[in-house]
Amino acid sequence: MNHIIRIVVGLVFLLSGFAKLYPIEPFELIFVDLGVSNWLFAPFIARFIIVFEIFLGLSIVFNVWLKNVIYNLAQGSLIFFTFYLVFLLITQGNDVDCGCFGSFLVLNPIESIIKNVLLIVMLLFVKRRYYSSSLRWLPILFLGIAFTSTFLLNRVGLHNLQGIEVNEKIDFSGLPTQYKTNEQIDFSKGNKMVAFFSNACSHCLNASRIFGSIGKEQDVNNLYYVVGAKTDASLNDFLDKSDSEFPVIWIMGDEFFKYSGGRLPAIVYIEDGVIKKKWFGDLFDVEDIKQYLE
Repeated sequence: MNHIIRIVVGLVFLLSGFAKLYPIEPFELIFVDLGVSNWLFAPFIARFIIVFEIFLGLSIVFNVWLKNVIYNLAQGSLIFFTFYLVFLLITQGNDVDCGCFGSFLVLNPIESIIKNVLLIVMLLFVKRRYYSSSLRWLPILFLGIAFTSTFLLNRVGLHNLQGIEVNEKIDFSGLPTQYKTNEQIDFSKGNKMVAFFSNACSHCLNASRIFGSIGKEQDVNNLYYVVGAKTDASLNDFLDKSDSEFPVIWIMGDEFFKYSGGRLPAIVYIEDGVIKKKWFGDLFDVEDIKQYLE
């Protein structure tokens, strides 16, 4: 029973770490939304926490405690994240995903608090074995495995790609009306930013979440999503996951790519019907983008 309890606890730490790797972007976004980091350093903070979880998981599964170091780290991390979950519960309620297991398993704060309390209690009953000094290399091996698996399986993509300066006149008058409101948007006048997303594109979802985070920091009134989706259900699934509330134009057919240019995600900044700047991909420089948002 002691072995079973220990292995279960260790596997939960391992699952929590590896599950956050794919996709890792929602986990990175947490640190930006909390104000802990900017977009440049958030990818590193996210991966270091994953390394920490994998290291603890391996150490617990293989009964390596470094006297009480691993035990104290495990208990301390569970208590720390439980306080964070309480803060999340108070500030955002219970209808949010805590992100503890990435996209693999959705848990609300109360469910995750219960999970942490169970793990804390289970660890109290684990009998710890202390290896002789000849096996002190095991934690170094586990740390090496945690680092290499994390940074090689999902390499860091720095959010610092600059936009491309252009001066291209466009005609977006053929775009459908705004989703739900049926309002026709006139892109030939004023300063507007248009983001082209496909509901089947994971990089598009990441980019939309970045815009959603920006929208929580500042008022944005000139950003429009143009989303390619086959069905109303797939469109709304994308919008729900993006966690943003910008005006949406829905395109069902292949003419979507005529406007997006064939590369996704594609973001363009328009002044009076003339594209002045373009960004492609989800690793754009956020500060570069923000200066064009009004």
